[in-house]
Amino acid sequence: MSERHEPVTPAWECRDCGQSWPCPTRRQLLLREYGPHPANLSVYLAACLTAATADLRSPPAALRERFLGWIPHPRHRVF
Repeated sequence: MSERHEPVTPAWECRDCGQSWPCPTRRQLLLREYGPHPANLSVYLAACLTAATADLRSPPAALRERFLGWIPHPRHRVF
């Protein structure tokens, strides 16, 4: 079985390493998987955030940072 570092709900912990999901390893896997499509990664993680909000009693800002705050954002070009 490969280590995919998937979440175990309702605690939203990593199945493989036990850290809060998305764990550092899963973050790297997601960045490679979504590559040049960070908007799609944001949509996926926003859906995960929505599900986790129903399970976890953490402050909304902390959950937002945990699920979305680490995603690199490309700079907007001004024409």
